[in-house]
Amino acid sequence: MMTVQSIYDLGLKMAIASDPRGKTVVRDELRRYKESYEKMSGEEKKYFDKEYFKNPYSDSRILNNPKPNQPIKRMFAGIDADEDELLLADRLGNIDLVMSHHPHGIALADLPEVMNVQVEIMHQAGVPVHVAENLLHTRMAEVNRGVLPINDHKTVDVARLLNMAYMSTHTFTDNMVASFFGDLIKKHQKKLYYVSDVLDLLMTIPEYQVAKQQKSGPCLYTGSPKRRCGRIVCTEMTGGTNGAKEMFAQLSHAGVGTVIGMHMKEDHRKVAEEHHLNVVIAGHISSDSIGMNLLLDAIEKKGVAVIPVGGLIRVKRYGQRR
Repeated sequence: MMTVQSIYDLGLKMAIASDPRGKTVVRDELRRYKESYEKMSGEEKKYFDKEYFKNPYSDSRILNNPKPNQPIKRMFAGIDADEDELLLADRLGNIDLVMSHHPHGIALADLPEVMNVQVEIMHQAGVPVHVAENLLHTRMAEVNRGVLPINDHKTVDVARLLNMAYMSTHTFTDNMVASFFGDLIKKHQKKLYYVSDVLDLLMTIPEYQVAKQQKSGPCLYTGSPKRRCGRIVCTEMTGGTNGAKEMFAQLSHAGVGTVIGMHMKEDHRKVAEEHHLNVVIAGHISSDSIGMNLLLDAIEKKGVAVIPVGGLIRVKRYGQRR
């Protein structure tokens, strides 16, 4: 039997195992949160999110759990599971949980905090850690200013009024797709000579095949299929949202030739192009679907029926190797 809490705990366990920083760094981050809390005044402690004691991913949270002991038999899972999906779940009457990949409520309000994951990713790619931190923290402040005006609890209010269990799994499953890609590139590294080889490799993945049929398949944002890849990094897969555009200059100087990401803003693309990087965009919803599918496979194997909604491209990998 699975409950909302056990599903959440499973997602957290898989997210930590897939974290590109490694378990040691994650444990250290959790320790720092606890130490920070202990140094706070009583007034400050009232507003501290104690979920940080075990979960460092601020955009992945249980948002509503009115019946903590209820067994979850059937659930909706979507990339964007919003008011419409909550109302449909209530209308059907036999849905116990709605899971959204993209965050809402406190998970959206605290999105910038999870961007710290990107520092270590950039450092692993060859960017000096002090440079990565300075550039990223400037970008985090920008994202925070963008998130603040959003009415982020609107959807959670609907879940509460409908008495519907509701959760988001943003970085939980983004970590999983980042790990998936890391393993994929490592396995095929010797065959990835030209940028076209990377695009061909992506098209062996079922989610991208479906996405291409839907006119949103993998594409090249900068560079040419005939160019050599150079060193390939997947820096745009996890860590909340796009990082600092200035980071592309640093990646190029560090010897990176090709960047693979889910999505990219136009001003970021222009900077990447100026610094001679090949940018392969795998696709936003399809890439999110890969991460979600890895978690949903584990949930389904424990007896929960999963109904895909909200743009999720559901592909099952039972017993398959990556």
